[in-house]
Amino acid sequence: MEKTIYKFLDEYLGDEVNCINKSSMTGMYYDYGLYSKKGKSLIMSFRICNREGHITMFRGRRLTETVSTFFSMDPNKTSSIIRDWFGDKHNLKKVGDLMKFVN
Repeated sequence: MEKTIYKFLDEYLGDEVNCINKSSMTGMYYDYGLYSKKGKSLIMSFRICNREGHITMFRGRRLTETVSTFFSMDPNKTSSIIRDWFGDKHNLKKVGDLMKFVN
């Protein structure tokens, strides 16, 4: 099933992403969204804490719902598959590798 979902995501989202800075002016966190260039869908977002440099990831709710409904899967499992697909596609081995998308 995962291979089928990977093929779907390849076609639906494509290979390229835009990293959009969505941060407010508070200065405590930097928030980023990773959007597909092809479908303009939010794949995932992440937050970087200024103080500790910790990164927290968040799933793209609409994308997760779309894939979950289409394949009749639990949203949590779907989110894991999307995360793994994205990591494989962009050679991400650890959460800190997301920094390569930040300009």
